[in-house]
Amino acid sequence: MWDYLDEDRYLPFWERVEVLDVPVYLHPGAMADHPAMFAHRPELGGPIWAWTAETAAHALRLVFGGTLTRFPGVKIILGHMGETLPFLLWRLDSRRQFDLGETLAPDALPSAIIKRNIAVTTSGVCDPGALVATLQALGEDNVMFSVDYPYEDPQVAADFIEAAPIGEDVRAKVCHGNAERLLRL
Repeated sequence: MWDYLDEDRYLPFWERVEVLDVPVYLHPGAMADHPAMFAHRPELGGPIWAWTAETAAHALRLVFGGTLTRFPGVKIILGHMGETLPFLLWRLDSRRQFDLGETLAPDALPSAIIKRNIAVTTSGVCDPGALVATLQALGEDNVMFSVDYPYEDPQVAADFIEAAPIGEDVRAKVCHGNAERLLRL
């Protein structure tokens, strides 16, 4: 049986998370099922695409299911530069409003909920363009450096963050300041 954390039986968990003011890290793992899109394409499974799709969908269930609206103080951490979500904010807002047939208040937009409740790490994505886009999408207070060892080379990740085209004040936040604040280190 596969569970998603937006189910009602997890409400006590989210209540406690909000009271404790601790983040929850959603990390990829084996998919609950194997959709037809992966048939005869095993390379799409695991870290190439399936884990991203599963983890992003799990996070979106928390957004669209109302969990993060009900518990606005909850902070979720997603790895891998946010599992593509920072790059889809406009589309999420557009399609949600289209589906509902109404214009949502700015703070009720999926993008606003994501920006308020989700922080991301750079783990497994050593791409300066993706980093800049994620910082632009989520803000410099919601991005943290991470290596993704043993899957990625720590030296490659270190070289990436040191050479990233960002200011030193932003680099300090990404490299340690945001983690210190969010994790109370």
